[in-house]
Amino acid sequence: MRWPRFPMTRCLLLAVTLAALPAACSRQARFCEQCGRAECRNLSFDIRLEGGTVVQTCCPRCALHYLARPHPPVASLAVRDFDSAGRIDATRALYVEGSDVAPCTATAGSPPQDDRGCCMKTVYDRCLPSLLAFRSRLEAERFAREHGGTIRTFADLEASVH
Repeated sequence: MRWPRFPMTRCLLLAVTLAALPAACSRQARFCEQCGRAECRNLSFDIRLEGGTVVQTCCPRCALHYLARPHPPVASLAVRDFDSAGRIDATRALYVEGSDVAPCTATAGSPPQDDRGCCMKTVYDRCLPSLLAFRSRLEAERFAREHGGTIRTFADLEASVH
């Protein structure tokens, strides 16, 4: 019997690919429990309930939608700093609301089309206006100068949805 000839490089490449496959398959994208979108690391918001369950949302706006409805008691709230993706206490963060940066929205690029080719326009997006968290007032002010928006505290935002 004759074995097919493979250059050593191909064999090595195949071995590395097969070894990496289980690790790649085990990494699953996290999805927002409110709107179903994939989470962006620099926007994600975690709501830890007293029973230990963590509700994960794609952004602070979706977290506010969750918190506005009846829900189990909350133990803690954590959000990612938009600049560094570092986890911070959501109640102490400062937020820029309504800037020209809206990473969650579904209207990027050309409008989506249905199966007949008709343009579908998004008329409501639960993540708008955009809401981005920052660790410090200085970072929030710098971002708002460059991209517009209003600086808000978490208490301001909570009061506006109740």
